[in-house]
Amino acid sequence: MTASSTIRKQRLRLDIEVTRKQKKALLSVLKALDIEVKPRELTEEEEDLALGIAVEEGKKEGRLSEREQEEFLKWMQNEISNQ
Repeated sequence: MTASSTIRKQRLRLDIEVTRKQKKALLSVLKALDIEVKPRELTEEEEDLALGIAVEEGKKEGRLSEREQEEFLKWMQNEISNQ
């Protein structure tokens, strides 16, 4: 029995957007750390469902403050201009 088999592992799900180069580098690091990865891409239907859930959660959380709205809009404009 190896030492790593006695360590309790946790499941961590990340929803991140990366370039192909970043993905390759990230997967290399995870492999070097002996972390099992199960890549999965969502279908459009799954993305729509996740967005709907996020919108409903947002309704529960309330609205952004004026400052948060301004920061978000600046970020969004920056993202759009970088495309």
